[in-house]
Amino acid sequence: MRKSALILAVPLLCAACALDRAPETWLEHARQLSDAAEEAQKRGDRAAAREALLSMLEAPPPSRLNADDARSIRQDVCFRLALVELEDGKPAAALTFAERGLSLGKREDVFCANLHIARGRALEALGRDAEAAKVYHEALKINERLLEQALSTQGDR
Repeated sequence: MRKSALILAVPLLCAACALDRAPETWLEHARQLSDAAEEAQKRGDRAAAREALLSMLEAPPPSRLNADDARSIRQDVCFRLALVELEDGKPAAALTFAERGLSLGKREDVFCANLHIARGRALEALGRDAEAAKVYHEALKINERLLEQALSTQGDR
């Protein structure tokens, strides 16, 4: 009976080990896809870049990953997808990715500032200049606050 309990316990222990490593595995997979997207963009292969970035976006982060880390990674992916769409002459698709990224949570960080910039570029390309100006202003306000924080931190040293 002990032998059968041990045989049953080994897969459970392996599954537990896999769960413990899930955030690291997801992050490594995200890094590999990010590298693949960057290489594809260098080659001018926007379709391959889009495919790698979409794979990153569709892979749900593990529940044990810090929520803010997951948000920032996914927002960066949305920003990069928006840029690919803008480069491909698809501002409506770019706007969708920028808004999707912002829907993950608005923070006073570079990830949200980048998404506002991408959203502004998409709106501008769609001829919605007044909306674009407001969005650019939001990105500017975030960047100003980030600069003020960086300068105050540097002054404390």
